[in-house]
Amino acid sequence: MNNNRLTESGFTLLESLIVLSLASVLLTVLFTALPPVYTHLTVRQKTEQLQKDIQLVQETAVAEHKRTKIIFLPKEHKYKFQSAGKAVERSFDSLHMTLMTLPESLEFNEKGHPNSGGKIQLKHAGVTYEITVYLGSGNVHAERK
Repeated sequence: MNNNRLTESGFTLLESLIVLSLASVLLTVLFTALPPVYTHLTVRQKTEQLQKDIQLVQETAVAEHKRTKIIFLPKEHKYKFQSAGKAVERSFDSLHMTLMTLPESLEFNEKGHPNSGGKIQLKHAGVTYEITVYLGSGNVHAERK
């Protein structure tokens, strides 16, 4: 039986310290880049949710053949609507909602046409999205500014 332990070589202390320091630098760069990505993702998801909720209110008006509305409460950072007989309330704790040209109460008639068109702006940490509701067609469009 031949013992090769004396001929085997491992990493030196200096080599191990260099690898550990490079790994720590890479992890530091990674974790400093993640918070802005998370912020952008959060604002985008909340914007998409609001856009889908406006479309849901419009589709509910057409399906149930009655007027439906969504009420925006920007000072309280939330909005309310009714769908399928249930009251839904969504909040935006970290986002700043501004009704630019859209009224606080957006109502859709039986054919899905809104009573007015306009824009809503959502902001958080330098990220801004605008949601536009078009008068007549009632189409809803979200865009990053």
